[in-house]
Amino acid sequence: MKKTIFLLFVALLIAANNGFAQDVKYNNPLLKQNVIKKNFTGLLDTTKPVTQKTQTLRRKVSLGGIFISAGTGLNVPLTQFYDNSTPTFGIIGRLEYSSYTIFPFVIGGEVTYFSYNGSDEFKTLNILSNYKTKILSFGLSFEYTLSKVLNSSYTIPFITIDVKSNSIKRDYDADSTLADLPRTDSKISVGAGFGFTLFVLDFYVKYNYMKNLSNFGVYTKIKIPIIRF
Repeated sequence: MKKTIFLLFVALLIAANNGFAQDVKYNNPLLKQNVIKKNFTGLLDTTKPVTQKTQTLRRKVSLGGIFISAGTGLNVPLTQFYDNSTPTFGIIGRLEYSSYTIFPFVIGGEVTYFSYNGSDEFKTLNILSNYKTKILSFGLSFEYTLSKVLNSSYTIPFITIDVKSNSIKRDYDADSTLADLPRTDSKISVGAGFGFTLFVLDFYVKYNYMKNLSNFGVYTKIKIPIIRF
C-alpha cells in the first residue's frame, strides 16, 4: 500500500514538474517570441511572394501612358462578302492611351488595311479576269481590361470594341459593270471581340459588322510605349 502511494506521489510530482516547465516556456516573453516566430515563419514566407505578385500586377495593369501598336491579322469574309472574296491578311496600326483615372479602359485610334482577292467562282460567273476589294479603315477603339479575371502578372484578358469609317475600292475589268458592287464606296463598321495581352503582344479575335462586307478576324500586334506617366 505504501509502495503504491509512493509511486503515485512520484507520478504526480513528475507531471507537475512538466506542467511548470511548459508554463515557464510559454510565459517567458523571449521564449514565446521564438516559438511564434518558428511556427509562423513558413506562413509569412509563403504569403510574401503573393503580396509582391499582386502589387506587381496592379502596377503593370494600371500603368498610364501613350502606346503605339503595329500588327497583322487574317480577315475571313462572311455572308454576301464570302460569295465574291477570299480570306486575306492585312496590316494594323494603332495609337493607344491609358491612365490611372480611366483604368481599366484603354482608348485608341486605329487604322487597318486589307485587300481581298475575288474568288475564282465569282470571277468565272461574271466573266472577270481580275477582282479585288481594298478596304482602308480608321476609327476609335475601346478596350476593357479584365485584370481581376486572371490574376497573372504576364497574361491579361480584355474585351475590345470599335467604330470605324471604311473607304472601299473595288478593282475589276474596266469594260465590266457590277450594279451591286460599285468601284468606290464607304461604310461604317462596328467590331466586337476579346483577347489577351502577353507581355507586349496582344492576341485577339473580333467580329466586324459592315452590312454586305462583314467579316471575322484573328489578329496580333506588338505594343510599344512612347510616353509613360
